[in-house]
Amino acid sequence: MRYTCVDTAEFLYPDITEYKSGTKEIRILTPRGSYACAQILFSDVKEQNLNVKADGWNPELYEMVPIYVERNHGLDENNSAPHMPERRAPYYLYDCIKPISDTLNVGENGVCALYLSEWIAPDAEVGVREASITVGDVTVAVTIEVSSVVVPDESLTMIVGYNRGTVCQYHNVALGTPEFDALDTKYLTMLRRMRQNMLYCPKPKAIPLGDNKYDFDFSAMEEFFTKAMSLGYTKFNFGIGFRRSWSASTILVDGMESMSFECYCYLAQMLPALVNWLKEHGWLDALILGIADEPNYANATEYRALCGLVRKLAPELKLLDAMSFGPVHGAIDIWIPLNSEYQHHRAEIETFRTYGDEIWFYDCCGPRGGGTINRFMDYPLLATRYHFWAGYRYDLTGYLHWAANYYQPGQNPFIQSCPEHHNADSVCYLPAGDTHVMYPGDGEPWMSVRLEAQRASAEEYELFRALASADKAKADEICTSVCREFNDVDYDPKHFRAARTALIRALEQI
Repeated sequence: MRYTCVDTAEFLYPDITEYKSGTKEIRILTPRGSYACAQILFSDVKEQNLNVKADGWNPELYEMVPIYVERNHGLDENNSAPHMPERRAPYYLYDCIKPISDTLNVGENGVCALYLSEWIAPDAEVGVREASITVGDVTVAVTIEVSSVVVPDESLTMIVGYNRGTVCQYHNVALGTPEFDALDTKYLTMLRRMRQNMLYCPKPKAIPLGDNKYDFDFSAMEEFFTKAMSLGYTKFNFGIGFRRSWSASTILVDGMESMSFECYCYLAQMLPALVNWLKEHGWLDALILGIADEPNYANATEYRALCGLVRKLAPELKLLDAMSFGPVHGAIDIWIPLNSEYQHHRAEIETFRTYGDEIWFYDCCGPRGGGTINRFMDYPLLATRYHFWAGYRYDLTGYLHWAANYYQPGQNPFIQSCPEHHNADSVCYLPAGDTHVMYPGDGEPWMSVRLEAQRASAEEYELFRALASADKAKADEICTSVCREFNDVDYDPKHFRAARTALIRALEQI
């Protein structure tokens, strides 16, 4: 049996056995308040199952599950770039990681992969620990160095779209049942592991009373807030409107045209009732309201008018939306430009910060190619890992992505990575992995290595900010040694690891 230990910043594939970062032993440098992680690929395995035993450490064990990438959708010879795609589809990729106890299943081709993760508590003992992991008849030496550095508390706000409906559908449970509640808790806990701290939440339920009069039921919101806060979430969002069409000026609010008298009456009652409810529970600062996702030139005027109406009726609420750059300046409080749009319009967007607004960033199904990082499965794993290095680079204080588990109708995420997607009057196919960083496993969610990469990146964001508070020039120097722009990063895992090590060592000197 052959094996190679590969840096966790590099994807594994069941048909590739040689890697840039491959070694015969595991060496981990970790801050406290983080995870000591490793991955091992085994090949030429004759057995159907391998026993796994850890000595000297206590890692969670995960079998890495191969996921089918059927095509490089949205990429061709006109917009491809080095590493984009990393591989030409079709192929299989080890993206999903399935919890196991002590037995690793071997694939039909005699290949399997193991992911290991041990929690290092904030008060863990500092120093070097020698350990090992034995898989079948192979014992791999493990050295874990626990740094004196502790990952700071979250300053980054992260919201990635969690879909309760797909939990019900893919696990065959009904909303409101104990079975759903248990699964819901597991999904939310997994997203907290990624350091996500903000969620899309239910809207108030409107109860029509006739003659443009309404009552409102906040019970679903209260239940959602209470549970999520008990798991560590601190912020929430819902949007009041949505585009009718990508080419139309109209924004709809619960089926009403936003500039109509009926919609005015609705908002004039709903928004004050919402603010009062939030104040009664002490949650006013927890909700940041969305107006209409991704406004564009077609609906910019109506979008700005709707923002003005909301500010009149609920001046206490902050407003945010994901958007490309366009003529809506001054309309909201938190700007969430597409990463490529931020880079292209940085001077204009930074002007918003000058006048008191906050800047986050997001990525979704585009752009494809051109070198811009994203969390797609046909990009290198470092394209995911660098997300919050770039966030630190530009002092972007939040991140949004539309999909943690937004599997599309009929999609089996284990064998279909590029499903058809409908958005208003737009129909497209999505790039590989855009719909999810979690998988619907057997009775539980299963993580992806991309979720783990985002978690590690979010931790490193906080480490950079901690270093910058004492020596910003040093923090910037380390970051830009491998992550210079959203479309200019170093894809050599050894260079990345050296930069991360330099970050931890610099913090140890403070």
